[in-house]
Amino acid sequence: MRTIAVTVAVLMIAAACFGQGLRDSSTVVAVAAADTVHAGVGETVSFSVTMTIDEGWHLYANGDPQYYGISLNPPEGLPLANLQIAYPEGHMGTFLGDDVRLLDHEESLTVSGILMVQPEEPFAFELELQACDDKSCLAPAWIPVPLTVLPKE
Repeated sequence: MRTIAVTVAVLMIAAACFGQGLRDSSTVVAVAAADTVHAGVGETVSFSVTMTIDEGWHLYANGDPQYYGISLNPPEGLPLANLQIAYPEGHMGTFLGDDVRLLDHEESLTVSGILMVQPEEPFAFELELQACDDKSCLAPAWIPVPLTVLPKE
């Protein structure tokens, strides 16, 4: 009888956890970007992506050799040539005894490229990131950053 009671308790706890879903890094990082820009073919498209990171959390700068740094991934068939992404440098900090470049509070990155063809529909970049506090990290998140490029007015 005791085995049945323990099994029921474990199943109830598991069901409650499953119902809440896994908490990923998007729960502590808000992402904002201009969703529409105007440009003609051959012109430069430029926009910024701002990450607002909840107090007590941080991200790792792009290219960090030890931890999961942020990355903005372009979509397949991107109509922009010479894509350039200027990532924030962040500041030096420590995580679990390691010196790392941290991003916290509000940070922005800038994207630019030359429009090769006028897109017929919106497309989306994907911001890949992982948020950590001083003891642990949340699951990584892949946050869509949609963009519509309309003809120059």
